[in-house]
Amino acid sequence: MSRLLYAWEFGAFLGHVGAFLPLARALRLRGHDMRGALAQIGPAARLLEQEDFAWLQAPACAEKQREGPPVSYNDILLRFGYANREDLLGLVTGWRVLLRSTGAQAVLADHAPTAILAARTLGIPVMLFCFGFFAPPRQRPLPSMRPWLALPPGELDALERQALASINAVLGHFGQVPLEAVAQLFDVAEDTLLGFPELDHYADRGPARYWGNLPDAGVGKAPAWPAVPGKRIFAYLRVGTRHHEAALAALHALGHPTVVFFPDAPQALLERYAAPHLWFSAKPLDLAQTAREADLAVTYASMSTVSSFLLKGKPVLLLPGHLEQFLLARRIEEMGAGLLVHPEQSPEDMGDKLQQVLFDADFARNAQAFARKYANFPQDTVIAHLVRRIEEIAGV
Repeated sequence: MSRLLYAWEFGAFLGHVGAFLPLARALRLRGHDMRGALAQIGPAARLLEQEDFAWLQAPACAEKQREGPPVSYNDILLRFGYANREDLLGLVTGWRVLLRSTGAQAVLADHAPTAILAARTLGIPVMLFCFGFFAPPRQRPLPSMRPWLALPPGELDALERQALASINAVLGHFGQVPLEAVAQLFDVAEDTLLGFPELDHYADRGPARYWGNLPDAGVGKAPAWPAVPGKRIFAYLRVGTRHHEAALAALHALGHPTVVFFPDAPQALLERYAAPHLWFSAKPLDLAQTAREADLAVTYASMSTVSSFLLKGKPVLLLPGHLEQFLLARRIEEMGAGLLVHPEQSPEDMGDKLQQVLFDADFARNAQAFARKYANFPQDTVIAHLVRRIEEIAGV
């Protein structure tokens, strides 16, 4: 038996823990002591209330405001403690205490760069458990996440130098060898990524290995499809979702049977859009069953929801709000398996895009082509490979 720590440092909502839960169960069945450090204890509790795992709050620091939106992974790091070596030292010290107190023999890192850094100072092996956005390409400087923007000369280099200086200061504090590039932080015991190359946020990553996707966590309830004629639509919305009310208005006007997972919907909003063809749920739904039964998903571009629908050959309408979501939505639009509604533009064409993705057969054909490509990609086998690799890393 090994003591393992799942580390989730950055990000929000249910996608991270939901993706990890099937692997956590498999590791527990093998007799391993599986614990977690989570960025968001509250939302995760919705998935974990029936699970017998020990979860702790991950060390965190409030986001520091910087001019403009983040343009690279280094820019993100600088907003969350890496701009100041003392702040970063405090975060790393917190992770070191957590790693020692749990007796972790290996770390499974899901968008957790500071946990990776702390594990490096303690000599604890790390396995990446993440999609492409959370593990940037092995380049110096780390590339732009907004390739459509013309950045000032030297900006990416400056961001790299600043983040690297803090990282190396912390490594020096603990007597460790400095890095020559921030990307070297992700040179860990196992750096294979989750997901598929078509859904990698970095289109120009270069050679990489991908595990594929794990099965759905299977903790939600069955969708209750309204008994009205038409194509079935699933929507996953939140108050913070960009253009969420425009999406509700378009779904309301379309009149097709629609299930909406909207966990934080205000009562006034639910009353305004109440209709026989709309069924709202505040609790998670069985994503695998929903994807099988629906014809289309409307989502803010969470990886778990998007991949579940694409693997069932179903197209998607995407409402990205954050950069991670926007990059994924661009990749799917390039595949021809969906459309994105630009977060910084008016959603006046929402209804047209909804009908286009729902009724233009090309979107369904392209989603089905993706599903056929990975139809013989057994997800239970993915879990077995992950478990075996984790046990090798932990020295079982």
